[in-house]
Amino acid sequence: MPSVEVDEATCSRIAGRIRDIRLRKVYQTVMPKGFDRELALRILFFFSVINYDTRGLWGIVRGRLVRGSDFLLHVLISLAEEDPSHLAPSSMASLKLEDLISWFGEPGEAQLPRRPSERVELLRDAAEKLIKYYGGSVSALLDACEGRVSGPGGLRERFSAFKAFDDPLAKKTMVFAILARSEGLWEPLDPENITVGVDYHLQRVALRSGMIIISDKALFKKLLFRRFISEEEHNAIRTACLRAYELVSRFSSRSQIELDQLFWHLGRSCCHHGRAPACGERAPCRREMACSFLEATDYDCEGACPLDGACRASLEPEMTKLKEPKVITYYY
Repeated sequence: MPSVEVDEATCSRIAGRIRDIRLRKVYQTVMPKGFDRELALRILFFFSVINYDTRGLWGIVRGRLVRGSDFLLHVLISLAEEDPSHLAPSSMASLKLEDLISWFGEPGEAQLPRRPSERVELLRDAAEKLIKYYGGSVSALLDACEGRVSGPGGLRERFSAFKAFDDPLAKKTMVFAILARSEGLWEPLDPENITVGVDYHLQRVALRSGMIIISDKALFKKLLFRRFISEEEHNAIRTACLRAYELVSRFSSRSQIELDQLFWHLGRSCCHHGRAPACGERAPCRREMACSFLEATDYDCEGACPLDGACRASLEPEMTKLKEPKVITYYY
């Protein structure tokens, strides 16, 4: 197993920096009021199936530019508004590539998601199993969970039967649980078992900040020079990230649901993969008007990331070269 360690002292410093930053809201409610519960749950279920590798994804929704996973969600909502039968499991089970492509409008109106054929396969598998095991009802699936996220028969175990959700760290399952809860569609009895969704944003922040340390020199070199890594290496990094965020949660007395949003927005804005991170005087932020971290929190920004000075990358320029692992996955 590759040597990837969690630095408890760094996790404690990072926790101190985010402890008092308040979220304006954990996930914005976006579902139209006229939708019944099952239709809303289907939207979230099928959205979660294809909610991965959304970098560079964009489109125009009601005259407004929407990017990333937000755009995917709005596409499915628009489909349901046009005709709820589009979201029927029987329709998804027979979905064709040209059907999925048509969701995104005419060429030039939006960016098509990467690997569309793979997404069609995942949607069909999810729909077929939803029909087979739960009569095509997401509500019935949740009823079968008896209000539990974890444990035998809980959401995590039941979702893992679908190919789209077979991630051992259950990133997309956790996102579904958070969204269903925030929309008032499901209230788990054990919300403390909802963990952060370890995606590329959270990995990038953990690597650059020093919350996790890559002791394996060969693996560190792969990350530094953007080479593909193995499944074993990928799992080691993500597992260490999960442990690190669990520590940050404990040290900061913040729930992992809150941390999921805080660090997702921070990675998306302050610690971006495609430009220099906003590390104080060395690389001050110049994107205040387009910062989703500021939109999502009450952080009083003075031109730098809130982790500036506590994060290794803000002190050691070489660390800013680290990015998330280079992998091809449908986990996030």
